[in-house]
Amino acid sequence: MNITQVKYFIEIAKCHSISEASRNLFVTQPTLSLALKKLETELNCLLISRNESGLELTAAGKILYDEGQVLISHVDKITQQIHNLQNQKDKNPIRLGMTTLFAIQFAKELALFTATHQNVALTIIQDGSRLLQQMLANQELDIGLLSYPNYEADKITIEALHTSTKGYQVYVVVPKSNPLAQHSRLSFDDLKDQVFSSLTEDYMLGIMLAERAEAHGFKPNILSYYTDLQAMLHSLNSSNTICLMAIEYKHLVPLDNLVWIPLDDKSNYFSIGIALNKSIKPSQNILDFIDILKQN
Repeated sequence: MNITQVKYFIEIAKCHSISEASRNLFVTQPTLSLALKKLETELNCLLISRNESGLELTAAGKILYDEGQVLISHVDKITQQIHNLQNQKDKNPIRLGMTTLFAIQFAKELALFTATHQNVALTIIQDGSRLLQQMLANQELDIGLLSYPNYEADKITIEALHTSTKGYQVYVVVPKSNPLAQHSRLSFDDLKDQVFSSLTEDYMLGIMLAERAEAHGFKPNILSYYTDLQAMLHSLNSSNTICLMAIEYKHLVPLDNLVWIPLDDKSNYFSIGIALNKSIKPSQNILDFIDILKQN
């Protein structure tokens, strides 16, 4: 039994006619009859019987028809995956590092680039901007869309974006039950006695919390560190903690039991930009990608 024989059998069963199946498959009737005969000989059973209304499946034929369709579907899927793999090998790879927020904010530009540059295999690595800067410096990325400040200035450049999306504003997020929820604005001095949930220092906000708290004379009491922003926001009520977060996430993770309060601090805004490794000349595809990003 081979895949072609099974495909022929399924088409005969669908059409209830060898002649109609031959027209659909663009093969001769004798070819289909021979394939059916070989299947029945190999399986040692009758698969299709003839009656006054045409061809009908036997009990064995029904099994082969049902399971054969599943088999063909799997074979087609495997074939497509292998073809896709080969196509990916033939494409020019670009490894893009960006945060989850930027992936959402620049979704239209990403879609436009992939649609207009089908010769490119774009791989998107989502993580915190601090870690992405390190990866770009280590040539693990080709380009980054990430936050300032530049901690790898000896190895990477960051060109500020002057588009509709230029950066993000830092807010304090607190449960409604927290007394801070009554404030219209907060400073780090107001946060000294609070318990925090925090992003790790792979993220600029994780670094900011530690550095700005120290500048205000205290070490933040951090209950838990997170790399998943949504998980952190969802945990605030149950853990009775607060966090620092870009206000742009508020509409992406709408939670009625949280209050978002502006943070009064000189470091409460992070600009974003396009980052490249200084030692590597960008390809034309990357330059095209940068032009599209600037359309945001």
